[in-house]
This record gives sequence, structure tokens and C-alpha cells, in this order.
Amino acid sequence: MEHDITITIILRTSRPFINSLRASSSSGDTKTAIQARLERLISPYAIYQDDLEENDDREVAERYNTLSPSYNELYGQEQSSKHKAVIEFIADERFKILVDVGCGPGTFLESAQELYEYAIGIDLSMSMLKAAKRRRTGKTDLVQATSRLLPIKNDSVNCLVSISTLRADPSLRASTSEMKRICRKKAVLAVSLFQHPENDVPRLLAGTEHSSRISARETVHFLRLSD
Repeated sequence: MEHDITITIILRTSRPFINSLRASSSSGDTKTAIQARLERLISPYAIYQDDLEENDDREVAERYNTLSPSYNELYGQEQSSKHKAVIEFIADERFKILVDVGCGPGTFLESAQELYEYAIGIDLSMSMLKAAKRRRTGKTDLVQATSRLLPIKNDSVNCLVSISTLRADPSLRASTSEMKRICRKKAVLAVSLFQHPENDVPRLLAGTEHSSRISARETVHFLRLSD
């Protein structure tokens, strides 16, 4: 019951996303928003789903849906080293609510589950979310959504992680603005960015005291939001 209450509290009910919220239950059924909350009592591995409105989002989702069966084979080792760097940075902390934006098949959430009481994994790809669901990290919910419009209430997250999701392109400002909006004061952020020489690092990440190059093109920025 307590876990079911958490998802209904943290999801931002003022956004259109919630009006069309659906949960895919263990039997594959689609539920309405109210039914989804009831379903949580007997099916703790639901995936909350929204229709993707932007063409770019749908294209990315389809690409990763196709890639999903071979994702761990192709990128598992590389992503594991990135996750290790993030976990080393936050290992001394314990978080009430952690959000992983671009959670993919859920490997970070599984690796870091001792560090949080409750987590939400967000991804565009339904196939990736289904892979994450199979990991059965019991204190985690999964939501299909874009990083530019996170269906989470203001000032509600204690830790936000986003690895290999953001790129230095025109959509970046909206994504970092959303990340800042949902985080509480003194929240810890670990956000990686694929950079391009012609694009600037956004203000939220540019002032970070600690960053680490985790691949030839990708840097992870660690910061704690100020009061």
C-alpha cells in the first residue's frame, strides 16, 4: 500500500500526461489512471505509459525499441563503467526518491538499489522499460515519457541521474530545466552530456565543481543544488 501511494503522490497530476496515464499490468492489460493505482496493489511491476506527441521522440523510441534485444550485448560493458562512476560519487548518500531519466533496461536502478528508498525510471522506449520491468527491482516504478516534459511534481526528487541521454542540441535547455524543476533543494544530480565543440554546456551543468570524462564524447557532471 505505501509503495502504491508513493507513485500517485510524486506523479504530477496537473500535466496532461496524467489525464491519459495508463499502466501495463503483468498480464499485459492497459489500465486507466484510477485502475492503474488499484492495479498497483496486486501488480507491483506496472509500467505507466503516455502517448509520445513529438515526432523526434517517437523516432528515438522506435530506434531503441529495435535496439533493445541486443542493447546489453552492444553497450552493457560500456554503460556499466559509467554507472560505476556515478555510484562511486553518490555511494555515501541514501535517497528517499531517486529518478533515472533515460533508464534504458534498468541496469543502473538495479545496481544502485541500496542507495534509495524508492525510484522512478523514465525512458522513451517501451521495449527498454519492459526489459527494466523484468529486473523486478521492487521499489521502482517505470514511466514512459520524454526528458523535456517529466510527469513529476515540483521539488520532489532527492537524487536525479541521467546517463547517455542528453545531447548538446536545441532540446537540451528544456530537459535541464525540467530536471531542475523536479529536484528538491540540496538534491544530488549526476547528469552526463554528449558534447559537440560548437555547442555550449548549459548553465545548470557548466558551474559544476566536479565532472568526469566517461567516454570520448561524453562527460558526466556531478552537482548538488544550492538552497
